[in-house]
Amino acid sequence: MSFDRRESGGTDFSQDFPAVTVSPTFGKDSRLSLRIFIDRSSIEVFGNDGRFVMTNLVFPTTSYTTLSLSAANGKAKINNLKIYTIK
Repeated sequence: MSFDRRESGGTDFSQDFPAVTVSPTFGKDSRLSLRIFIDRSSIEVFGNDGRFVMTNLVFPTTSYTTLSLSAANGKAKINNLKIYTIK
């Protein structure tokens, strides 16, 4: 799994900040279970019941309005999607 923050908002404070981070998914098959938490300046992804975790800081210059997911082979299917507001 990879996380691309090259266009995540404010990135000009460090040449190392706009990067793509990568984590192995530790899966036996091609299916993933993801829990994604998006806050004002952080995004956390918990995969396959905590077998892998990614946390990234982000500094958006405007509110995020979209979330993009893609598969390396170009084929992805979402079986169940729930969105909750964090208070």
